[in-house]
Amino acid sequence: MAIGAGGFMVGLSSDRAGSTFVARTDVHGAYIWRPELDQWVQLVTEPAMPPAYRTPASMFGGVAGIVVAPSDGQRLHMAVKGTVFRSEDQGKSWQVPDTGPFPVRFGAKKKFLRSDPVLAVSPDNPDIVYFGTAHDGVLQSTDGGRNWAKVDGLPATGGMGGGADADVRPALIWFAPAEGGTRATWILVQGVGMFVSEQEAGGFTPLRGQGAAAPRMLSSGAFTSDGRFFGTDPDGKTIWRYQQGEWTNLAADGVIDDGSYQTVAVSPHNDQLLAFEHNGSALRSIDGGASWSTLRKTVQVGEKDPPWLRIADQNFFATSQVMFDPIVRDRLWVTAGVGLFRADVPPDARSIDWVSRSRGIEELVANDVVQSPGRAPLFAAWDFGIHVKADLDVFSSGFGPKEQMIIAAQQLALTPADPNFVATNASDTSGCCPKAAVLAGYSEDAGRTWQRFGSLPHPPGTKKDDPWRMAWGMIAVSSGNSDNIIWAPSLNRAPFYTRDRGRNWTLIHFPGEKPPFTGSHVKKHLQRKVLVADPVKDGTFYLVHSGNPDNRQLMGLWRTQDGGSSWARLFQGEIAPKSENAAKLRAMPGRSGDLFFTSAVEGTHDSRLRRSTDGGVTWQIIPGVDQVSDITFGKAASGNTVPTIYLAGFVHGKYGIWRSVDNAQSWSRLAVFPIGRLDRVVVLGADPDIFGRLYIGWQGSGWTYGAPAACQARPVRPFDIAQCYKVDRP
Repeated sequence: MAIGAGGFMVGLSSDRAGSTFVARTDVHGAYIWRPELDQWVQLVTEPAMPPAYRTPASMFGGVAGIVVAPSDGQRLHMAVKGTVFRSEDQGKSWQVPDTGPFPVRFGAKKKFLRSDPVLAVSPDNPDIVYFGTAHDGVLQSTDGGRNWAKVDGLPATGGMGGGADADVRPALIWFAPAEGGTRATWILVQGVGMFVSEQEAGGFTPLRGQGAAAPRMLSSGAFTSDGRFFGTDPDGKTIWRYQQGEWTNLAADGVIDDGSYQTVAVSPHNDQLLAFEHNGSALRSIDGGASWSTLRKTVQVGEKDPPWLRIADQNFFATSQVMFDPIVRDRLWVTAGVGLFRADVPPDARSIDWVSRSRGIEELVANDVVQSPGRAPLFAAWDFGIHVKADLDVFSSGFGPKEQMIIAAQQLALTPADPNFVATNASDTSGCCPKAAVLAGYSEDAGRTWQRFGSLPHPPGTKKDDPWRMAWGMIAVSSGNSDNIIWAPSLNRAPFYTRDRGRNWTLIHFPGEKPPFTGSHVKKHLQRKVLVADPVKDGTFYLVHSGNPDNRQLMGLWRTQDGGSSWARLFQGEIAPKSENAAKLRAMPGRSGDLFFTSAVEGTHDSRLRRSTDGGVTWQIIPGVDQVSDITFGKAASGNTVPTIYLAGFVHGKYGIWRSVDNAQSWSRLAVFPIGRLDRVVVLGADPDIFGRLYIGWQGSGWTYGAPAACQARPVRPFDIAQCYKVDRP
C-alpha cells in the first residue's frame, strides 16, 4: 500500500559501475533500486531467502549491514538475524554460509546500526569479505562468503558506558587506496583503536601513530585518493584525520567546531570531502581537510515520491550514512530518518538541496487500521501519524493529527453512533516537543481534520507538569455516544473516562485495586489492544486486565455498563497464557458480547484463539486456530449476515492469512506470506463495504492490502510488488 518511506534508512552501498544500489533499514529488511520498476523493492522476502528462514515473522527487524562487491554488482552480502547471507544474482536469492561461527551477535543498541561499514568487500577481489560484529570479533571470508573464520590477532571490542553489553559497537572495516599494487585493510576495533594489514587478508597490527591522541570510537570513515583517512566521532564531537602516520583531532585543533559528526564521504572524482552531523548539518573541505566551510541545506519531495515527505525540510534532518554516486559526478546520496535522498553538490556549491528518492520503500511501523462504512480507511503508525487512504495505490499527501516530527498514533477508535467520528491517543515519541507532546483527540470528519481533547487528566503517580503523563495506550468510544470515551494510557497508569468528549475526565477505579498504577498497558511500543466498546450496547466497554506487578489480583475480564463509572469482573484469571504484552480483544460488529481474544505471541505454550458469546463470562477455544497475531471483521459474504472474520495465524497447523465466511466454522487461506513478506503481522483491518478487502499492518514494512480479483495465480517471485494467490483450504 502506497504510504511511502517513513522509517530510518541506515546504510547504503553500490558497485563501482553503478549497476546495483542497495539500502538497509533499522526496522525491517533492505531494499534494491529496480530501474525497470522505477522504485525500491524489498530484498528480504520469502522467495529469496533460504527455506529455513521462510517461517512466520522470521526476518522481522533491521539489517546490520549490506554491501555490494565493488567489482561485481551481482554479488551482495547482508548481515541479518545473526548470520551473513550472500547473493550471486543481485539479491534474487540468498544463501547461508557453508561454515562459520554463526549465529553471532550484532549488538543490542539500535543506534549502532547507523555505524558503517560493518561489511566490506575488497575493491579488487570480490572473494575477500570482512564483517565486524559487536561481540564476536571480526570475521573474514576468502571465498565470497561461503566460509567464514574469525580474524586472529585482534583484541575484543571495548564497551561504552562502563562496558555494558548493550553499549558494545560493531567493528568497522575499510580498504585503503592501492599503493604499488597492494591495498591495505583497516579495521577499527571499537573502544580499542585502529588495526591495519598491509595486505587484503590477514596479519593485523596496530596502526602506526596509534597513541593516546587517536580515535577509539567512530561511526564512519573514508579515504581520499592520496591515502588520507577521515573518520567521524559523534561521541568525541569531532572528525579525525590520519596522514603521514599521525592522527589529528580537528575539533581539538580548532579546524572545526565541536559537533555530533555522524558520517563522512569523499568524492571518487575530485576528492571533495563532506561530513555531516546527525542533525544534517554539513561541512565541506576541498583541500584535504585543512579548512572547512558550512553548507546550507534544503529538502524537497522528488517527482513521483510521497508528497508528505515535505516534512523532512526542517532544521533537524536526521542523517545516517552518505555516499557519493560512483558514476554521476558530484551526486551525493544520504540515508535519513524518513527515507533516501540525493543531491548534486559540485565543489563550488553553497548549499545541499536534497531531493527524495524513496518510492517503493515502506518502512512505517504499523499500529492500527480502522474503517467506517462509506468512509476511507485510516492507518495509524509510529512516528508519522494517521493516513487517510481514499486511494490505496496513491502515496499519502499528508498525515494527522498534525504534521510534526515525530507523532505516533498508537490506536484509533470508531463508533457506530457517528461514522465520521474517530478518536485517537496520538502522542509524540521523540521527546522533542513538550508543547505538542500529546495530540490525542478526535476527528468529526472521518480523519480529514483533528482537534485535541479539551483537557488531559493526571493519572495517580504522575507529575502534573509532565506533558506525557497521559499518553499512548488504548482507547475506545461507546457504540451509542461519541462523547463517551475511555482511555487507558501506557506505563500501567490508571484509565479514565469522559462523557463530554474529553473536556473533563474521571478516574476509573477497579474493586480491590492497589493505587497508583492500576492500568494494564505497560510499554508504549506494545501492540496491545484489550479495551473495546460493545458494538451494540451504549456505555458498555470490556477491558482485559493482565494484572501488573502491583495488581495481580485484578487479572481477568472487566465490564462497565455505565460508560466507565463502575466495573465488574466477569472472568477471573488469564483468558490465555502470556497475555500481558501484545494481546488483542476484538468485538464482532453488530453483535453484542461476541468477543475474540488472542495472546498474540509465538511460542510453545497454549496460544489458541478464544471466543466468548456471552460478553466474556465464558470462553471457548476455536478448534485448530493457533498463534493468532490479530483478528478483524469485514463485509459479510453474499447471502450471509454474519461479518466475515479474518486472522493471521495457524489453522490446523498451516500458517497464513485466513478468512471465514461462516462464523468461524471453516477457514480459507488467502495467502501464506503476502507478497513474500517475512515481517511480523501486528494488526489487521477489513473494508466494511467491499467483501474480501483486507489490510495487513507489519511491524516494520507498512501495510499491504488484498481483495478478490480475476487474476492468474502463481508463486510470488523476487522483486514482485503484487501477488495473485489462489484461495484454498487447509
